[in-house]
Amino acid sequence: MFEEFENCREAVPDGLEIEDVELIWWTVAACVNSEVLRGALVRVIADRYDSSGHHFSPIADLNGKGRYPVALVALLRDILPEGGLIAVDSESLEGAEEPCDVVGSLIIQNQIWHELTWIALSLAPVEKLSNRLRDLRFSSDLGN
Repeated sequence: MFEEFENCREAVPDGLEIEDVELIWWTVAACVNSEVLRGALVRVIADRYDSSGHHFSPIADLNGKGRYPVALVALLRDILPEGGLIAVDSESLEGAEEPCDVVGSLIIQNQIWHELTWIALSLAPVEKLSNRLRDLRFSSDLGN
């Protein structure tokens, strides 16, 4: 989705590239037990979710398919509070004054997505990360 746009229209966390974010989430999906992942993400959401955020990025189509694992998108749908992950379909935009360029996608609140991505990096096995992500992980582990 949105491959023709910079970062596929996604606002990535500072210091990361879209490829980094994808690698983090695919690595975690492949290597971390789903209950461990759910528990870690739920804790972050409970501690850090702010419903006042108004900036969103598309992460999947309405069926949950896109750059990230479908199971991850399903998990996010299940655990994020209303307004954290929004399905943008033509029905929900009925009566809108301006056309919406992310129709047909699921959009996630940037602030919580960034928090969740950093937590996912901390869960990813170090040996599966790129050198750059490994350095970021060690840096964050040391409190930098």
